[in-house]
Amino acid sequence: MILFTSGTTGPSKGAVLAHNANLRVARATCDLMLYGEDEVLFNMFPLFHVNARYTSVLPAMLMDRGTCVLHDRFSASRFWDICRVEGVTAFNFMGALVMMLFKQPERADDADNPVRCAYGAPAPVAVLERFERRFGLELIEVYGSTELGACLENRPGDRRIGSCGRPSPHYEVEIHDEDDNPVPPGVEGEIVVRPREPHVMVEEYFGAPEATLAAFRNLWFHTGDRGRTDEDGWFTYVDRLKDAIRRRGENISSWEVEQVINDHDAVAESAAIGVPSELSEEEVLIVVVLQEETTLAPEELLDFCQARLPHFAVPRYVRFVPELPKNHAQRTQKPELRAEGVTPDTWDREDHGYVVTR
Repeated sequence: MILFTSGTTGPSKGAVLAHNANLRVARATCDLMLYGEDEVLFNMFPLFHVNARYTSVLPAMLMDRGTCVLHDRFSASRFWDICRVEGVTAFNFMGALVMMLFKQPERADDADNPVRCAYGAPAPVAVLERFERRFGLELIEVYGSTELGACLENRPGDRRIGSCGRPSPHYEVEIHDEDDNPVPPGVEGEIVVRPREPHVMVEEYFGAPEATLAAFRNLWFHTGDRGRTDEDGWFTYVDRLKDAIRRRGENISSWEVEQVINDHDAVAESAAIGVPSELSEEEVLIVVVLQEETTLAPEELLDFCQARLPHFAVPRYVRFVPELPKNHAQRTQKPELRAEGVTPDTWDREDHGYVVTR
């Protein structure tokens, strides 16, 4: 089959996946999540998306008396009532879904639901344990892609909060520098992957031999993601290589900036991008969607950031928008935001005399 990548950093590519890859990824999900009889899985992602196929639809087919509940869109306000009515025991998450659920008004019956676990990424560090206590479930964080399925995983009862896991049994995973040499623990580089078994990941990009060759150079699949490991072999995702922001000699993870800002009670979601600086390199621009019926001054947001981010990562520009541009997988389309750049309605801290302390 052919599944198309999300295209968040460029045109979508058709990932050619063998029948064995389909089965292996779905079976790996069942194994990781300890799915048993009569599981009810909830999916609200498009059926042509890897998340829907391999974490809900195919696993439900492989389980004894498994059921998959399909909805055509995600509703944060109705989510838990749907789970109660349908008897959902597990769901899959991605993007801002966990944070959006957490920011719904608290209810006395939040933990009164049949869900025991959820599979996906990212699980925001700032709210992970509070989310689990509030809703009475366990979040299982993994790392993967359309081409791979999940190649890094935290397992139930064996996890490290803030890490996307350790290699699954079917893959070798390393961190490489720009010359494709492995780097030591603690040093950031590109996450690269190769299979331990045949036909468990992408075979090629359909009709794109040059892209296939580039991705598989030196016999490793290059994910385009930056990460690092620790001494115990746990991996941490840092950012998309193309989403990293370079400001005055410092590398800034847009993902880490977003995680901090998304933790503000007034913020529904955000996207951090780099925009050209008059001093060379880039400045940080944060595009923010507020919660309904809330207001937030840019100065208040930057005060919040100063207590939680290094001084060089505090955004210079703040822009409030009603919604972020998304693709079919509900991933933010940052190329569109970069193309818009600093718009007339963007707030600039330097124009308003706001000073970031060191």
